[in-house]
Amino acid sequence: MTQDQALAILKTGANVFLTGEPGAGKTHTVNAFVSYLRSHGIEPAITASTGIAATHIGGMTIHSWSGIGIARKLDKSDLRQIASSKYIAPHVRRARVLMIDEVSMLAPETLSMVDAVCRAVRQNSQPFGGLQVVLVGDFFQLPPVVRADEYDSAQATMLTEPAGRF
Repeated sequence: MTQDQALAILKTGANVFLTGEPGAGKTHTVNAFVSYLRSHGIEPAITASTGIAATHIGGMTIHSWSGIGIARKLDKSDLRQIASSKYIAPHVRRARVLMIDEVSMLAPETLSMVDAVCRAVRQNSQPFGGLQVVLVGDFFQLPPVVRADEYDSAQATMLTEPAGRF
């Protein structure tokens, strides 16, 4: 697929996972889409999994944007607190497009928490509260960032569980 084809798909409002090897043009395509959105009066929520990645794309961490911080799980009380936050709630409600760069570095639980926050704040049961979601990354490059105890536990589980049949 070409960058122009990917951009055309992004412009349809579809949720997209934009991937490719280093140098394939992911950043170029994302920048072109951001320019397109801004020219149409839409300010996208530009986020990344780490502070360094967020700095490179002119955004903020997904943890900060969603209000989850360093949480490992959210309960209903946490969601109510985030939904009533004077800082988090307005920009989550205002968003129409959520971009997450270096998504391969996010643990699945983190993505689930962001989904729960978007649904709660936007009072919309659709995935991510109805936002267009653009996930950008390369799963062949960077694995999720996890604490050592979580990594050891996950590794032990993978080694002790019986293999599935193919």
